[in-house]
Amino acid sequence: AILIVIYVGINVGSMVINDIGNANANVTENVTENLVSVGASSFPTLDNFSSSAVNDTTISLADNDGMTIYVSEIDNSESIESIYNNFIASTEHTSTQTIDQNGVTTYFVYNTGSESYGADVFFNKNGQNYLISGDGIPLDNSDYFINHCKTIIDTIDITSTS
Repeated sequence: AILIVIYVGINVGSMVINDIGNANANVTENVTENLVSVGASSFPTLDNFSSSAVNDTTISLADNDGMTIYVSEIDNSESIESIYNNFIASTEHTSTQTIDQNGVTTYFVYNTGSESYGADVFFNKNGQNYLISGDGIPLDNSDYFINHCKTIIDTIDITSTS
């Protein structure tokens, strides 16, 4: 009877360990499958958005309602402040805003129309310069766009070397 209890205990223990190992493998696989890659960086997929590569350093994220967000790795030869300052000096815009997004200085440039606006968002994270852009964003959908930008800024990270 004691041998049967020991045998059952060993088998149940090994099944639990295998199940934990399989669960961990599935989590790793799902995390890898649910990343959007842009250049040498990646971030988790955004709910309700599909992604497609524009080129080696830019992706587009489109939702079912027609909003498209572009995410790009941009040149690192200049500081993000210089890139931002050159951009606002050379383009028409209606407003700018600088925020600290969880320790990442982020520069917003807006071009507002009567019913929609465009935005360019510049930031540097982990030594990489990035640009997030959107056009034709309905004024009543601004929080939706901004919150997705913040999610990208918070989660984007270098995943490989280019």
